[in-house]
Amino acid sequence: MSGVASDTAAGIDLAAGLERVMGDHDLFLRVLGRFATDYRDLTARLHAALDAQDAVLAQRIAHTLKGAAGMIEAVRLRDLALEVELALKSGAAPPLVAIARLDAELARVLAHVDTLLAARRTPEAPSAPAEVEGAQDLARLREMLDTGDGRAPELAGRLRPRLVAHLGDDAMAAFEAALRRYDFERALALIDGQA
Repeated sequence: MSGVASDTAAGIDLAAGLERVMGDHDLFLRVLGRFATDYRDLTARLHAALDAQDAVLAQRIAHTLKGAAGMIEAVRLRDLALEVELALKSGAAPPLVAIARLDAELARVLAHVDTLLAARRTPEAPSAPAEVEGAQDLARLREMLDTGDGRAPELAGRLRPRLVAHLGDDAMAAFEAALRRYDFERALALIDGQA
C-alpha cells in the first residue's frame, strides 16, 4: 500500500489486513479511517469509566477495542485489549500497568493509521458503482455479524458469490451453517480466517 512496509512493527499487519478484506485496498483504507474516528478518544473513555468505577463499561470498551483491533490486524493492540478485558472481568482492581500498555499501543496504532491514510496519494480512477457497493456491503456484513444483527444472513446471501470465492466451498458451508444457527461470532471468525 503506497510503499508502506507491511510489518507488525508499525502496529498493523498490512498483508493480513488486506487479506481480511479480500485485497480491496480502498475498503481497507476506509476501515482504517473508521477505526481512527471511532477509537481516537478510547483512552479518555476507558479512563472515565474507570474513574467512575464502572468496571462493566470499562470491560465493554476493552472488548469493543479488541474486536476492532482484530479487524485491522493490530495484533498486539488486540492482545492487550483482551488482557485488560479479562482482568476487568475477573473483578480485581483495574490492571493499571496493562491499561498503560494498551494506551501506548493504541497511540502507536493510530499513528500508523494516520500515516497510511496520509500516504494515499492521488485518487485512482473511480470504481464502478457495483464494486463500490460490493465493498461497502462486505464491510456492513462484518459489522452486522460483530453486532449480532439479525439481517446478516440476508446480506450474506446477496454476497454469496464473493464469499465463496474468498472462503472456498468447505468454509462457505460452515459459514452458512453458522448463520442458520445465528452463531454470528463463528461466522465472522470464518470470514476472517480464524476458525
